[in-house]
Amino acid sequence: MQLFRNVILRFDKLFLLLAIFSLFFYECIAQISGQFNWGEGYSERPIPTYLLIYFNLFLLYAIAIRNIWRRPNRSGIFPIILVGGLLFRAVLIPAQQIQEDDVYRYLWDGKVFAQGINPFKYAPEEISEFKKLRIQDPEQFKIRYSEQDEKELLLLYDLKWENDTSLIFHDRINHPDVPTIYPPLAQYVFRFANFLQPDSIVALRLVFLIFDILTLFFIVKILEVLGKSRNWAIIYFWSPLILKETFNSTHLDIIGVSVLTGSLYFYLRYKFTLASLFLALGVVGKLYPIILLPIYLKENIKYLINQEKVKTFWKAISGNLFVFTATIAFFYFPFVQIGKGAFEGLKVFTTYWQNNDSIFALILYFYENILGLNTEFTYQEANVYISYDLASLLSKATVALILIGTVIFFLLRKEKNVEEKNRLWSLFVIMGLVFLLSPVQNPWYLNWIVPFLCVFPYRSWILLTGLIGLYYMGFYFDYQDKGHLESYLPWFEFAPFYLLLTYDYFMKKKARLNLTQEN
Repeated sequence: MQLFRNVILRFDKLFLLLAIFSLFFYECIAQISGQFNWGEGYSERPIPTYLLIYFNLFLLYAIAIRNIWRRPNRSGIFPIILVGGLLFRAVLIPAQQIQEDDVYRYLWDGKVFAQGINPFKYAPEEISEFKKLRIQDPEQFKIRYSEQDEKELLLLYDLKWENDTSLIFHDRINHPDVPTIYPPLAQYVFRFANFLQPDSIVALRLVFLIFDILTLFFIVKILEVLGKSRNWAIIYFWSPLILKETFNSTHLDIIGVSVLTGSLYFYLRYKFTLASLFLALGVVGKLYPIILLPIYLKENIKYLINQEKVKTFWKAISGNLFVFTATIAFFYFPFVQIGKGAFEGLKVFTTYWQNNDSIFALILYFYENILGLNTEFTYQEANVYISYDLASLLSKATVALILIGTVIFFLLRKEKNVEEKNRLWSLFVIMGLVFLLSPVQNPWYLNWIVPFLCVFPYRSWILLTGLIGLYYMGFYFDYQDKGHLESYLPWFEFAPFYLLLTYDYFMKKKARLNLTQEN
């Protein structure tokens, strides 16, 4: 008994209490998740109750971060962070998803790929409709499908009807008329989960847990390289956003987040070949990180010049570029035999999706309502036909120009203060802008920023990881026939963030100015 007391005394009592209360609230989420059955009782779903629990979790999380901010090197905390985070995950892994259904597409993709069939080739709806087309319009069927296509569709049709679970999960796939949008690395992960157990959400979450632990490992290593306390890893490992969107909603972003975090670690260690490899894995995990490549090349060039390795300059740069492009080509190669069809789902997503956005919505409003550009842009030549809403097209072009301009700015800029001398700073800013300017700002897209917050613990960004949970209130408004209120939600999610971010910026600028004047 005395030994047990001595062990307890070694740990921080406040963080033990925070872990215990957090575990209680995660158990509450697991319990109420049973009321979120797919296709049932939408108007009775306890979304406000879920959000109340979520914000209580965020409050406990914020208290923990605040205490680490005051004493980052205090001992006895990291074991609590580690064990507490694992227990939170253990509670959520068997729970029902709350308001999310992307996982059914993941499971289907893994099942299709496991049969040796290209998951980008057929939309799920085709599996259900091809027999009807063959009977009702045999001429069109022959034009559309080859004999090999028909064999594959028959195989997938039988697979859909393999058992009750398979049938139910296939019918739950959202946007069934659109082929999959998820890149190759994700497809291999889905296939591995299918190998472990087909049609198992728990199996997929356990695979995601591997990437999650790998992310924590790389975050701790990054903090060590930067001379920061590993306790800052709590910003990732206890994040209610990460836990909800990865282990309840079961979103695949953890795959890309994990390999990107590994890339950042090797980048900091000047191991640019490995950094390029992991960056490429991030791209085939979910495309976003490709925008970071120019900054990686700049740092690689600076390093070679500082090390006086001018003779091997082009060899090193071209070698790392080869690793990057070859890795992407290697992963895409098994899927591109269907040509541009491999990118059909991605094309639909980038053309039509818009959801929960902030800055993009304002840019679109400017073009659409201020300038009155409500016409359709069309382009037709040979077999190419493009039709696009002009305001939306110009808005996305504006976003692209801002992002390209930001990358060029960091390529040309010399660091002027201590914060910017942290070599992750420019990468953090660019990835932050990718999220903030996106026409789709789903909560799980913010997961990509959370590892950066372990190094740059900005109050504004941490606050946003909590406020973005209000996104789920939109479902409640919709179910209660109050859909008109949904458009106001982004203001409550993002306005406090932008205000606090602006305040922090000017306060830091003022502090730097005062420091300069004193010197």
